[in-house]
Order: sequence, then C-alpha cells, then structure tokens
Amino acid sequence: MPVHGTAGLPPLRERLRDHRSLLTVIAVAELVAVMVVSTVNTHDHIDGEVYRLGAKALLAGRDLYNGLPATESGLELPFIYPPFAAIVFAPLALIPKAGSTAVIMLVSHLALIATLYVVLSASTFLRAHRDKVLLVTAAALPLATISEPVLETITYAQINIVLMALVAIDCLWRTDGAKKLPYPRGLLIGLAAGIKLTPLVFLLLPLLRRDVRMIVVSLLTFLGTALLGFALTFDNARRFWLQEMLASSNVSFGPKFTGDASTYAGNQSLRSLLSKMSTQSLTVVFGLLALLALVLAVAGMVHAVRQRDLPTAVTINAIFGLLVSPISWSHHWVWAIPGLVLLIGAAYVRRNWGLLLATAMTAGFFMMGPHWKMPQGDGLELTWNFLQQLIGNAYVYFGLAFLLYNAVLWWRSRRTVIDPGEAAPETPRTAPVP
Repeated sequence: MPVHGTAGLPPLRERLRDHRSLLTVIAVAELVAVMVVSTVNTHDHIDGEVYRLGAKALLAGRDLYNGLPATESGLELPFIYPPFAAIVFAPLALIPKAGSTAVIMLVSHLALIATLYVVLSASTFLRAHRDKVLLVTAAALPLATISEPVLETITYAQINIVLMALVAIDCLWRTDGAKKLPYPRGLLIGLAAGIKLTPLVFLLLPLLRRDVRMIVVSLLTFLGTALLGFALTFDNARRFWLQEMLASSNVSFGPKFTGDASTYAGNQSLRSLLSKMSTQSLTVVFGLLALLALVLAVAGMVHAVRQRDLPTAVTINAIFGLLVSPISWSHHWVWAIPGLVLLIGAAYVRRNWGLLLATAMTAGFFMMGPHWKMPQGDGLELTWNFLQQLIGNAYVYFGLAFLLYNAVLWWRSRRTVIDPGEAAPETPRTAPVP
C-alpha cells in the first residue's frame, strides 16, 4: 500500500537504480555500523533474556513477578511489564537464547528503518521531494544505528525501537486518496501501551487534535490487552495491576547499575537531574518543571500540527514523556534520533546554518553518550561538579531545548496568519486542528 504522497513517483526499482552507487556505499556503511554494534559490550543481552525468562514462566504457569531464574550471567532481574508483554514474548521461549536475541535485534533493526521512513515520508522538508525519502532514510540509517540510545537498545536486546515504530506508524502512516488503513488508527498505540505502559503519553497528540476516535481506539485496545492478561494468567495480571504497576519505579539493577535509580548516570529524566543536584526532596520543583515542560510541549505541538508537521508533533510528545518519566534510561531516548533528523532536515532546507551546527553538535553527544564518561555508581553522581552536571545530563538539556525551540516557533507565529498549505492527510473531519 503506498505511503501518502507517493502517487506519481517512479517505481521503486527505478528509484533504486538511479541511486545504485550511493546506496551501495550506504549499505556498506550500515554493514560496518551493524558490525560495530555487534562487537561492543553486549551487556549479555540481559533485557532480552528477561523477556524470554518471563515468557517461559508464563507458559509454565509460574509467577511472573517473583522468583524468576537468574540470567546466564547470574543476575536476578525482575519482569516489570504487564502480562500482555509476556504473551507477546511467548515465541521467544520456544527457541534458544541466541535465537531469541537475534530475533529481537533483527526486529529492532527493521523497526528503526520503518520509523525513519515514515517520519521522513511525512516530513515537511521532503514534501516536495518524495522521491528522495528512500535515499535520505538509507543515509540516516548508519548514523542512527551507532547512536548511543539505539546501540544500547540493541545490545541490551531491548524493545524501545519496536515501541517507537508502533507509535510512529500509528501516527504518521498515510495512504493515498480514499484508501483506508488496514486497521483503525490508535490500535498500535494501544498495543504498545499494553506491552509497556509509557506509550499512553502519546494520547496527548490526538487530544490536542481532538481526534476522539483515535483516543477511544487506543484506550479500548489497551484495555483489551489487560483483559487478555486476566483471561490467560489471572493471578499474574492481578498482581501486576494492583501491586507491581505502583512499584515499577523501584527497579533492580543490572551489572552497571549500582546505587539509586533516581541518581544513576544512565537515568536521563527531569527527576533524575534534580536528584543528582540535591539529596533533599525537590518534589515541588519537579512538579513545576514538569508543568513547564507540558506547557512548552503543548505550544510546540500546536504549532507543528498547524504547520501540518505531524512528525515533529509526535517527537515533541515523545520528548515530553521522556522528561517527566521517573526513569528514562538513556536507551529510552531512541526518539531523539528522529528528532535530530527532523531538525537537520529543516535547518538545511531553510539554510539555517546556526541551527544546523547546533543540531550536529547535539548529535555528537548522542553518539558518545557523555553520561557514561562521568563518575557513576555508588552515589558518585552526587559529587558531580557544575560541568559534569551539564555533560552528564546532556539528554535532559537537549530535551528541554527541543521543547523550548518549538515553543518559540509557536510564539513567533501566534499572530501570523497560517497558510493551510497541503491538507494534513487523513485528518478526521471530527478532529479539527487546534
């Protein structure tokens, strides 16, 4: 099924032939990137192993949330997801660990490609150059693969990229003309939230667009995943929704995680930033910062929606969620990659060299993962000096800057008559743009 805006484009085979040499170079670069990811510290793929152990416990009728076997590296880690996630992971229990890890890594890689493609397909800066979407996607892929959030996600065999793809496709995938999507919009967000609760934050976008249907579909799908959990494993479902969900921020640590989760270097959230600065309770300060982040996010999303720039609106929504979450491990920041791609594309098209330079420098931070270079573990984060606080919380400051930048765009345009331009594809008639 064609993506919105692809009508009239040359056939895919012809487009590939036109860029054969460049695509070959990019393919080699991506192969090198995959090899780099495969040779760095694999963290024993412990998250993927926990998924598999949880699935095996489910199939054996055992307790998901107490007494899981230790991983092959000897770590006793909990299963912190809803029972529906264990149902989804069930096929992993039927194959050896190496096979399940390979499946997760392959699916994650395909999900990264899908995310970049749908984001770029719906981007405003490629609106007049739809024939370049495939090429730009391919060009962005190697750098995205070796970025710290993506690399950490793949080496932990995490599912962050898969969840990102589900949300991106649900919000951004469009079809030509009168053709309908093969599913009701909102279904994929509901499924993603059934696996891990945090994708529910993406209901902010349809709320701003007054897309009641998408909200209802998402919530009903999410409810369906919960009911399926009760139907298949009642005791586990009851324990998760009545106990574990409320205690999900009290996570156990892996091999690198020694100390308090709220202050650990790998936690890149507003609450963690404040916890690293002071041992005293800063609940009120966090509440004010979270409220400020919400105001900035809403302003930026309103502006993006008015400009028919849904990829930016979705990314703003994601960054807001990462900032206000109690725990946002650095590998949760995979959403920064589409955000950086969108900023670079917009800056280049507008010839905004200052923004392009700033974004390129920020991208460098996401390649390095500077928080891992700081003193960490056993409370060492509490000893950081001013410069270390800036570097060690770089993702948080990028998130705030991203929200502020888009809010400023809203502020500048609030009295400007907006040219509707190209109609937003598949905008429901019952969901007017704010």
